[in-house]
Amino acid sequence: MVVSVKNGADEFAGAPVVVVGGHLGSGPAIVRGFVERGARVAVGVLAGTGSAEPAPLEGTTNVPLDFGNPQAIKAFFDACEKTLDGLSVVVMMAAPVKTGAALSIADDEYRAIINMELIGPILCIKEAARRLVARGYGRIISFVSMSGKAGVHKHVAPFAAAKGGLITFSRVLAAELAPSGITVNLIATSLFDVQVARKTPAELAEMVKGIPVGRVGLSDEAAHSALFLASRQSGYITGETLSMSGGRFMD
Repeated sequence: MVVSVKNGADEFAGAPVVVVGGHLGSGPAIVRGFVERGARVAVGVLAGTGSAEPAPLEGTTNVPLDFGNPQAIKAFFDACEKTLDGLSVVVMMAAPVKTGAALSIADDEYRAIINMELIGPILCIKEAARRLVARGYGRIISFVSMSGKAGVHKHVAPFAAAKGGLITFSRVLAAELAPSGITVNLIATSLFDVQVARKTPAELAEMVKGIPVGRVGLSDEAAHSALFLASRQSGYITGETLSMSGGRFMD
């Protein structure tokens, strides 16, 4: 099933969209953006994130997903395709992680973070890509951190390593899938509203000093970027990592 995507407020009318981790970070804004434009959305509620399952928005369905079980990933997409009557767009959100100095994080914690932030997403993207290839069209978008692209943040070593790996994997996949009508892109974010919700005004003012635009990013801005990369108008863009850092990091 190939869904025709239109320009305007209903450009995703009827489009079957899966947002893995749509209950995390900027995920709710992204889910809402697709729904407002007419998409039918399945939200992959990730096990092991410590986040409560959200109440489904009108036009959405929550589907549980366990990255630690490859068979569960297949079952997840089976359920999504049955619910949505197809698949055209897959958005991968990043899960929250435990932070600490690189040498202080235990070995098993490294493994757990790499599994959650790299191995799980790769297996999920692989399963989605196989289904999209069969349809001859698709958009895959993964949210990563600027730490995975720039590698300059402290206290996020395993997370940065995982996201750096996901960026490289996505570039290779983008080249392989391009002839099949599928694009694979990423969005690298840095210091967004959902990350600093509990900061005091003084703490926030100190944090934004190094950001040229002078503020944190907004979840709605992340949603607009995802919507563009998910549209047919972005068909000549693949293998790219869009930086959303307010000018803090520039290519």
